[in-house]
Amino acid sequence: MESYDVVIVGAGPAGLRCAEVLGSTAFSVLLLDRKSAVGSKACAGGLRLPDGYLTLPDSMTSTFERHHFILNGGKYSIHLRNPLHIIDRPDLGRYQLDLIKRHGNITVETGAFVKHIDSNCVVLNKERRIRFTYLVGADGSNSVVRRYLGLANKIYVGIQYIIPGTCDDLVWFFNPHLLGSGYGWVFPHKTFVSAGAAKLEGAPVNCLYRGVKFNNIFLTGDAAGLASACTGEGMVYALTSGDDVARHILDNTYSFEGIKKMIRYKKRQERILYIFDRLPRFQSSLFKVFISLLKLPAFQKYYSGDF
Repeated sequence: MESYDVVIVGAGPAGLRCAEVLGSTAFSVLLLDRKSAVGSKACAGGLRLPDGYLTLPDSMTSTFERHHFILNGGKYSIHLRNPLHIIDRPDLGRYQLDLIKRHGNITVETGAFVKHIDSNCVVLNKERRIRFTYLVGADGSNSVVRRYLGLANKIYVGIQYIIPGTCDDLVWFFNPHLLGSGYGWVFPHKTFVSAGAAKLEGAPVNCLYRGVKFNNIFLTGDAAGLASACTGEGMVYALTSGDDVARHILDNTYSFEGIKKMIRYKKRQERILYIFDRLPRFQSSLFKVFISLLKLPAFQKYYSGDF
């Protein structure tokens, strides 16, 4: 039977970051992904970057400090303390993959479908069995690793249209009569806009967090329920959790400090969502209050932190 110290299931931002941190160490690492190419996923592409995780070339991202809000036809504009970067998921995947190619202890396999997990091994298509010392589930909302652990999910759905062309403004749309506590968006990419007509895409988002460590098995990103039910944001949680899990594998005294910080903001955002959902008749007024508060740098820091 093949054997690796660490098997990572899923080559999204979390799995790739986890592998990168484990690069050039004494650990043998196998990174598996069921798709034939790394990085492909329906995603609006909004990314806040904590210091120290990734330094992306300017050519890969569109960066927005000013955000525009439309609430029931009324228009508002807000300058954010920290910018939002818009990136194409395939570009991010290829960039992260290039970062780990230089590490001789990492093996990457695409087109590798994990059928199930049996004791301390994963079973792939054609009944190929691979033994692990540590297993990292970075395989998204429909995670086979999470199912093996018997954890429930709380799934939201994000839907977007891809429009060829460009635009200059990043816009959020709120209309409680149509969307309740949800929102619409226009996210400008380099060559297209994630918004409203042409090619329809969608993806599930798991927001039910139940921990990251289960003996020698770890969950990261969407597989761990590390996405905000309020904003739908997931990539920053994925990068943070992938980084933290790798650091813990290298040093089991490390106590997931990055994840702890992210959970604080996730809880704050979801408390606000809870209020909106419990008071549907007052959502328009609540959105006005929220937009007014968001103009304050102190509230921006409370709501989403220093990144």
